[in-house]
Amino acid sequence: MNGFPAEGLRLETLARYQIMDTAAESRFDEIVELIARICETPMAIISLLDEKRQWFKSRIGLDVSETPRDIAFCRHTIGQEKVFVVHDALADPEFADNPLVTGPPHIRFYAGAPLVTVNGVALGSLAVLDRVPRVLSETQTVALRVLSQQVVAQLELRQHLDSLSEMVAEREKAAAKLRTAHGFLEQRVAERTAELQRVNASLREAYDRRVQEAQLSQDIIDSLPGIVYVFDHEGRFVRWNRNFETVTGYSREEMISAHPLDFFARAEDKAMVAERIGEALRSGSAVVEADLRTRDGRCIPYYFNGVRIELDGRLCVAGMGMDITERRIAEETLRLRNRAIQASVNAIIITDLEGDIEYANPAFERITGYPVDEAVGRNCRFLQRDDTEQPGVAALRAAIARREEASALLRNYRKDGALFWNDVHIAPVRGADGVATHFVGVLNDITEIKHYERELERQASVDALTELASRSVLKERIREGIATAQLMETSVAVGFMDLDNFKFINDSLGHNVGDELLKQVAQRLVACLRGQDTIARYGGDEFAFVLTGQKDEAAIAGLLDRILKTIDRPFQIDGHKFFVSCSIGLSFYPKDGRDADTLLKNADVAMYRAKERGRNNFQFYTPSMNQRVTERLSLESKMRQALAGGEFALHYQPKIDLRTGRIAGTEALIRWNPGHGSGLISPATFIPLAEETGLIVPIGEWVLNTACAHHKTLQEAGLPPMRVAVNISARQFEPRSIVKLVREALLASGLDANLLELELTESLVMQNPEDVIKVLHDLKDMGVHLAIDDFGTGYSSLSYLQRFPVDRLKIDQSFVRDIGKDPNDAIIARAIISLGHSLGLAVVAEGVSSIEQLAFLRENGCDEMQGYLFSRAVPMEELQMMLANGKTLAVH
Repeated sequence: MNGFPAEGLRLETLARYQIMDTAAESRFDEIVELIARICETPMAIISLLDEKRQWFKSRIGLDVSETPRDIAFCRHTIGQEKVFVVHDALADPEFADNPLVTGPPHIRFYAGAPLVTVNGVALGSLAVLDRVPRVLSETQTVALRVLSQQVVAQLELRQHLDSLSEMVAEREKAAAKLRTAHGFLEQRVAERTAELQRVNASLREAYDRRVQEAQLSQDIIDSLPGIVYVFDHEGRFVRWNRNFETVTGYSREEMISAHPLDFFARAEDKAMVAERIGEALRSGSAVVEADLRTRDGRCIPYYFNGVRIELDGRLCVAGMGMDITERRIAEETLRLRNRAIQASVNAIIITDLEGDIEYANPAFERITGYPVDEAVGRNCRFLQRDDTEQPGVAALRAAIARREEASALLRNYRKDGALFWNDVHIAPVRGADGVATHFVGVLNDITEIKHYERELERQASVDALTELASRSVLKERIREGIATAQLMETSVAVGFMDLDNFKFINDSLGHNVGDELLKQVAQRLVACLRGQDTIARYGGDEFAFVLTGQKDEAAIAGLLDRILKTIDRPFQIDGHKFFVSCSIGLSFYPKDGRDADTLLKNADVAMYRAKERGRNNFQFYTPSMNQRVTERLSLESKMRQALAGGEFALHYQPKIDLRTGRIAGTEALIRWNPGHGSGLISPATFIPLAEETGLIVPIGEWVLNTACAHHKTLQEAGLPPMRVAVNISARQFEPRSIVKLVREALLASGLDANLLELELTESLVMQNPEDVIKVLHDLKDMGVHLAIDDFGTGYSSLSYLQRFPVDRLKIDQSFVRDIGKDPNDAIIARAIISLGHSLGLAVVAEGVSSIEQLAFLRENGCDEMQGYLFSRAVPMEELQMMLANGKTLAVH
């Protein structure tokens, strides 16, 4: 078992210590408390292991005093020579099922050092425990090992004290025997008393003389510092001074029976002192340093010397011991300070008063590149090279001349010539007379901090994502442009640009794709503008720019048109093709504002006007736009109140089967009636604003739920089942929520999924076709019908169109309106019908308002139509009446 004695010997050794089942002792409790504080654990124990159990001599944090041997962690510790550690008992197969782990006290961490006697016998362990996994630092591990040795020392001391008590008892027995024998000797003593009295008279004179000599000698010994001792070759003390008793706490009687080795606790100290005593007796003298143990258990470092003498015919050792506690403290303090200087991350140098280096720590070489032996003897100015005209250099020279402390920031140079920034502090070193003899310098390499400061400055002026100018830089360039324009009597143009439908891409595909799109947009904008123009990312998907030296508004309009066309080109990101557009607003100094904030605000107002006018265009600011902004904000507020107050209503426009003339379905269209006799508000007024503000999401959810509920009501009224179409906006079409939203609407209303059709615009489905296809299949799997609305107004890829699981194409009413007037519209409508049928899709025409349009659509095989030719969008009650009356359209 790792070289330890056999178990029988171990148990025999443990029994000799007579420690098991003894009362608590402070000496052991103090060690346990100390190791718990050092290791920062809630539990610590001194455990001793016999043949059946683990018994705790001292414990903290445990309620039990013993455990069975077979579950004791100590059983593993005594077989180790080093500290035995279980970082996580639950993760260790050896201990995972241990009752002390699975039950109280729920041990997760254990670290124990074996209690090994001088004879190499492991009696138990000193251990720390915790209820959570952890790791001991090296310092804590060393402390555990050292304090385990202290426990063994205390056990040894306890045993020696017991032995000493036994010796005292034996002595008392011997004294009793002597008293018995004394009676027999009294008679003989009486006989010889007379003779002795005669001899005594002659001896008393000699004795008194010797006593006087001894007292003088003792007074001399007592006056000496430190402790003085004389002991014979058998270790019996012959002489000692009073200070010996004072320091050790032993009485004169105890000194008489003591042995020199009794005053040392550690086994290694005992062995070393015994060797030096032998050396003194053999060679005549010896010295040793060891810890003197006092009666109360304290250990004091002492320096001992001894010389061989002969006293009263006996070979003895005489010597003196000096307390070296202060010397040890000074040595340790000096060692720590030297270690701190050696380990310092800052360079530390010591120079003479002229600045010549006498000492440098290892960090000096690491920072400067100069080996220490190469730097010693040189003046520290060599680190400046030729760069001596620095404010900090003059400040340091003045401080050195005045023998004062000083700090300065210097440009210094490494051995390889590289510049580094040195935050140096110097201070004079004064002797006992207060006169400066040297200087200490601390060199702190702050080059990285300087680099970081420069990077912060760069980040403050550059957008981290797009590397365009920051908002603060943009405003500064506008102010500079205004100042120049005032001198040159020219104008400054400030533009504000926002990407259309960027939030949909960012929300559906994630921020990584959105960020890449913003970077590509930034690159295109830089390519469009001149070098002297400034383009900045203002925030989110908003960009702003300032154009100087442009006098011709037509030229500026041409530039903005170029930006629109550039942004309109497809973007390729991670295998996806994206189409985005932008809206731009422009304001001019001085007619639209005389400061940067006003110009930006008015450009922003113009940008929103561009969005209102269908997006993908630019607008120059006019004062009337502010009124529109006010109206827009008011409309947004009212729209929020309308959603909460139930001011929205659904109207339904019938769809007609062009083969039969019957109503084949309806399209749900929202209406807003704010009341107060103000009439209906057109969807064209509030829907774009709802899209922009995000209100379209809760409004769209209300439309979906209401349309499903209404058509379920029509069924329950006995009318034939009829499909209802609901428009889904780009903001609603969130892949992570749209399927859930539709499913919940169907469940809440009880409407069959086959009777719900979702209309998606062509531009929506082409934003990110691959992701859209997956969502459409999920909806299709539910049984929902799908239609592409406003077909022909956007950009579609036939390869994707074939893959979309849609049921219908809806011809945008812009192509139906001029059928019979514009041959191109007729051609487009005919092509869409042919394309839809070739793909197996039904085709629906919107906005049919004339007999000529109807005839054209029937002639070219269009499947369904809707429009004022048959009916406008009507409230629920009118639709129900229309269905009950069986209203049809004459198609023949």
